[in-house]
Amino acid sequence: MPDTTGASKKLRSNVIEASLIVFSVLLALFLDNVMQDRQDARDVAELTRHIADEIQSNLTIVNKWLPYHRQVVAEIDSYIASDQLLESLITADGIDYGRLANKGLIQDFYSDSAWQLAQQSLLSSRIDFGVSSAITDAYLAQQNVNGTLQRIVGFYSERETYDPKQVRTSLRILRNLVKDLAGQQTVLQHNCEAALAAIAAVGGD
Repeated sequence: MPDTTGASKKLRSNVIEASLIVFSVLLALFLDNVMQDRQDARDVAELTRHIADEIQSNLTIVNKWLPYHRQVVAEIDSYIASDQLLESLITADGIDYGRLANKGLIQDFYSDSAWQLAQQSLLSSRIDFGVSSAITDAYLAQQNVNGTLQRIVGFYSERETYDPKQVRTSLRILRNLVKDLAGQQTVLQHNCEAALAAIAAVGGD
């Protein structure tokens, strides 16, 4: 009978060697995935911190100007209700809106650069779903505020805005714009606070 002992040993040796190669490859892939996951987690955390910093900056802006805009709405209402006050706004150049809002109305536009960069990154899909939803709500509210600020810019750009004959009508338009602005800033304030709380809850801040 032929001696199969040597062949069996060689076969076992080949199987063991092949198994070790496969194991080594799988282990290397596993370790590579672990390292990549850890790096992605660090990158997501950094991305989230940048977003949190931007949201905090925008919240600081809204906290600063919301009370003032509410006061402007009340001031405009007082002028609308009084013919004498309306007359005091009329000048040789048209209408002096500065008397209604001594700090102006367009102070700051809200930034979304960190969120825009996040959306362009594949890492944004790895942000916790609840956190991502809260962040999205904050930036959507911010878009509404910026849109109203642009409408106010448009109001000041219209020739009719400075027609003394249209002073009461113009003030009503402005009052509605600023009232919308204050309402949207209230929503923005709430959404920013909720987004920051969500980020903090998952350790992103």
